[in-house]
Amino acid sequence: MSTGSRRQRWDAARNHDQVLAAARDLFSTRGLATDVREIATLAGVGVATLYRHFPTKDDLVRAAVADDLAEWWALTRRAAAEEDAWSGLCAFVEQTLATMARHRAVLDGVMAPAAAPAAFEACHTHLRAELDGLVRRAHQQGTLRPEVSAADVSLLVLALGQVVRHTAESPDAWRRHTHLVLDGLHVRAARR
Repeated sequence: MSTGSRRQRWDAARNHDQVLAAARDLFSTRGLATDVREIATLAGVGVATLYRHFPTKDDLVRAAVADDLAEWWALTRRAAAEEDAWSGLCAFVEQTLATMARHRAVLDGVMAPAAAPAAFEACHTHLRAELDGLVRRAHQQGTLRPEVSAADVSLLVLALGQVVRHTAESPDAWRRHTHLVLDGLHVRAARR
């Protein structure tokens, strides 16, 4: 094997890693509107090199958010599996919003399903499926107000996503609003 071909593979691997690191950084701080030219510049490569590794922006988004989404899936699955459905529902909502707060591209992808890259389609399916089960169990356990549906909770997550977006200067402000909303969903709020 020639030294030249090893050098080319090393350069290609380095370029791939640099593009991915730059994409993770910019997507997490600026969101999905980030231009790929900015990512290429931050990575120190040309746009053609970026597209050689990631043929579409969707491919780049998918790779850049994969770890965050995998972590979110694991956390929300754990929340959905909690014996106490109310605790699980609260944890699910909080973990979803914490992921949105930490990664702006996730916020953008969850907030705008129609405009989101294909990478987020599975997120929307997961969100609906897990919420359906949690809401049904919370109703059975008598902890969630009976008139609250999974669609209501999903819509509230989207509304709270706007709180995350508009309180970015105060990173934990969304938590206070989330607790206020969740408190209003608990069955004891209906009895007051």
